[in-house]
Order: sequence, then C-alpha cells, then structure tokens
Amino acid sequence: MTMKKEIWGFYPPPIGGISIYCKRLVEKMHAKDNDVVMRDFAQSGYETQCVISVKNRLWEFLKLPFVGKKIIHAQFTNFYLLFLLYIFGRKHHIVLTLHNRRIVLLDGWKRKVINRLFSCVKYIIFNDPTYTELLCEKYDINKKKIVLLPTYMAPEEGEMKGLTTEIEDFISKHEYTISSNAHRVINNVFGDLYGIDQLIHLMNRLINEERLDVGMVFCISEIFDNDYFGKCLSRIDELGLSDYFCFIVNSPVNGFEVWSHTDLFIRATMSDMEGVSVKEALQFGTPVVASDVCTRPKEAVLYKTGDADDLFKKVYPLILERKRVVYNPEIRVDEEVLRLYLSLS
Repeated sequence: MTMKKEIWGFYPPPIGGISIYCKRLVEKMHAKDNDVVMRDFAQSGYETQCVISVKNRLWEFLKLPFVGKKIIHAQFTNFYLLFLLYIFGRKHHIVLTLHNRRIVLLDGWKRKVINRLFSCVKYIIFNDPTYTELLCEKYDINKKKIVLLPTYMAPEEGEMKGLTTEIEDFISKHEYTISSNAHRVINNVFGDLYGIDQLIHLMNRLINEERLDVGMVFCISEIFDNDYFGKCLSRIDELGLSDYFCFIVNSPVNGFEVWSHTDLFIRATMSDMEGVSVKEALQFGTPVVASDVCTRPKEAVLYKTGDADDLFKKVYPLILERKRVVYNPEIRVDEEVLRLYLSLS
C-alpha cells in the first residue's frame, strides 16, 4: 500500500507567500502523484481533489498516533502547531519547511521542544545557505537532514484573475507606482515587521520633497495589529499622503498580478527567509528593492535592513531609470520535494 503524502499548511485565501507556495506545490505534485494531498489549516471549508479542509486543528494532531504511518510535510513555524506535531506525530515521517527565521529566537523550554522535534524530523528544508550554520549551532542538527531549496514556483497562466477596478483606477491615476505586501500588520521585537513605517518615510520624501507622482499599492493578507495599523494611517494622513496609498486587505486578487502591473516592488521586511513575492515580481520584469536580511536573487537591489534613508537612495534612481529586469527562475521545486518524499516511502 502506498504511503500517504500530506502537505500541512495554509491554502489561499488569504493570498500570501507561504499560502501561494503551498497551493502551487500541492497542485503540481498531485498532478505527478495523486497520493500527494494538502490538509488546509486555514479552515476555510474550501476543498478540491488535492485539498482537504481541516475542520478541527487539534483533532488532526490527536488522531495521528492511531492512523497509518504517512509523510507529513509541515509548512508552518507556529510554535504551538509544531509542539503538537512533536507530541502526537513522532510515529510519522516528518518533513519541515522553514519559511522564516523566527524559530531561532526561541529560548527556554520552547527551544528544548523544537530541538527534540528537529531530532525526529527526516528533512528540514529552507532556502538560505547563510542560515545553515546558525540553525545547526542552536539546535545541534545533523546537517544530512538539511535540504536547501527555494520556496518559489512560477505562477501558472490559469492563476490569472485580473485586477479589481479599485487597483486599476489607482494605478492609472499615478505616473509611477510601487507595490509591496505584508502577511500581517505586526509591530514586534523586530519593529514594524513588514516595514510600513519605512515605506511611509520613503513616500514622504518622494512626494513631499522630490515632488514625484508616485502611488503605493500595499497588499495585506490580514490586519493583525489594528492599533498599530491605525497609527500608520494617521501618520499617512498627517503627511498628506492619503491619495498616494492604496491598501488592499484580504483581497482575492493575486499579489503577483499587482506586482506585474506596477513599476517597482519593495520588500521591506525586518525578518525573512526568501520572500516569494520578490521572485514573483522579478518573474514579470518588475524591478525589486529588498532588505538585505536574507539571501535574495542577484537581480534584486538590496538596502540595509530597517534603514529608511538607504531605502530611498536605492529606490530614487530606479524611478528615474524606469527599467525592467530579466529573471530566470531556479530549479523545479516540486520535482525535488517529490524526490524527498519517495526516499521516505
């Protein structure tokens, strides 16, 4: 009997870097091996031949000791979900993809739990070679378990949905447009995690100092910190920039279609592992300016993480140049992940 192969993660909506990666991964892999399915922890109720909606997250973990051995490919780094996976899922073959660096910040008993989980997993996938030593040193990981793979797959033509009238009208009103995104609005130990404060500073300089007509389309999967987001909107209003910002919240619009229709994409994150949106923008020829918090494609222009003045210095000449870019995607991720699964079957 063939071993089940399950991707545990979040299927869009909301459309974000991790969710869109999960969508493309399961669809491409299911086409090659129909035993590959996804358990969608977003609890949206959406189901297809290859997507199973999880109605009760806790129950999915509680029943693991009593079902046949299977491959579980976890796409989340939420500590409590990983804790449950360690407690109830050790019977199974666990593959873990890390989409950010936050797990390195854990200490105390949480660090011990993750250390034990890592001792049980078969493979740990992430994209940044500079992160390998840090992760292995903190958690004493056997390097044979580590697989370096990008978490980017090019969008399929069938994913194209078109832009909303709101976005089209906003883009048409401005001479130059910039796009950016955030999974959530968060102001934490890193600061403003997705750099909204930096983008406000940038837009103030471009519009109020340089007198440029620049519009900013900012896509947000969900507003997590309403108080902080309110402060951002107030600051935008104080600077007279309200007409130059277009916030799109929890929209079914594909982010990559927004990036493809703007003149520049900015990834201003304070913590990142790859930034799928960076590669999506480059895929469509849109120049990218991104924080140097992690390894980025060579085609992206990097600025010092958190340095709003350096961000301006990198963005301003690109606005004047108005050049497009050429980007060649990396290896076929779905094929490489399927090889890992087959090695465990």
